[in-house]
Amino acid sequence: MFVLSLLLIVLTIIALIDVVGQPEPVVRNLPKIVWVLLIVFIPLIGVALWFLLGKDWSTSRIKLPERRGRKQSRTSGSWGPGRGSSSTATPSPSQPDRAVSSTEEQLAALEREIQAAEDAERIRKLELEMKRNEPDADDERS
Repeated sequence: MFVLSLLLIVLTIIALIDVVGQPEPVVRNLPKIVWVLLIVFIPLIGVALWFLLGKDWSTSRIKLPERRGRKQSRTSGSWGPGRGSSSTATPSPSQPDRAVSSTEEQLAALEREIQAAEDAERIRKLELEMKRNEPDADDERS
C-alpha cells in the first residue's frame, strides 16, 4: 500500500511540474489552472486525464505516431479546437515548405514523387527512341 501511495505522489508531482512547464498555447482542452486544480484535488483521475487529454505529445521529445485518417492538428481536442491550433492540410506542390503531418501523407507524397520520376524517365526514353527512328535530315537532302 505504501508503494502505491508513493507512486501516486510521484506521478502527481511529475504531472504538476509538466503542467506548469508547458506554455499556455500547447495545453489542450482546459486552461492550465484547471489542470493544476484537477491534479491537486483529484490526483489519480487528474493525472490520468492530464497525460491522456491535456498534454500535447507532439511538442515533447517523445514522438507518438499519428492515428490513421486524423485530419485535425494535435492541439485540437475532443472539446473543440485547442489554443494555438492550426489547420494541418496536405501540402500541395505550390507549398513545398509545409511539413507533412502524418506517415500516410509522407508515403503518398513519396509515391507521387517516384511516379513522377518514372514518368520523366519513360518520356526521356521515348524521346531518344523517336530521335533514333527519325530519318536524318541530311540523308533526305542527298
